[in-house]
Amino acid sequence: MKKIITFIACFALLTSAAAQNFEGKFTQTKTLKVSGKQIHSQGTITYQSPDQLAMMYTEPAGDYFIIDGPYLRMDLRGISLDVDTTGNKTVRAQRNAILYGVSGKYEDIAAEMDAECTVTSAAGKKHVVLKMRKPTPKSYSGMVLDYDKNGKLTRMVLEEFSGITTEYLLEL
Repeated sequence: MKKIITFIACFALLTSAAAQNFEGKFTQTKTLKVSGKQIHSQGTITYQSPDQLAMMYTEPAGDYFIIDGPYLRMDLRGISLDVDTTGNKTVRAQRNAILYGVSGKYEDIAAEMDAECTVTSAAGKKHVVLKMRKPTPKSYSGMVLDYDKNGKLTRMVLEEFSGITTEYLLEL
């Protein structure tokens, strides 16, 4: 009996750990508020719980966005950044919002960014809308997150204070 209980406990632990890690593809559409111009990108995404995320772009080739523990590193269309977020509150909040969104912890985004959170469910899927109560110029003003019936993120929309929106569609 102990062996069965131990097996079930180990299986449950491995299953939950596997659910927190994934690899897949993404497409990105950035929409500029003033002109309505859309900029399209795509690539691969890898997530390892709790704080490892790598988005490697195939279009444009060579671009990347990486969260490695407290570090955020990116090179997107010639804009480079390499920040230790422990000393940068604004970038840390953005880093955390992305990690929390990917891992399904939207309540943590709401708490950290002082946001209203609305969740609707249909057919086991979740649609989450977060609106920051006091958005700042260098932060997100809102987020939209869609999860499939297994709790995996399928869509993330980041709304910037300036009105620029970036939509990510994930195939995991």
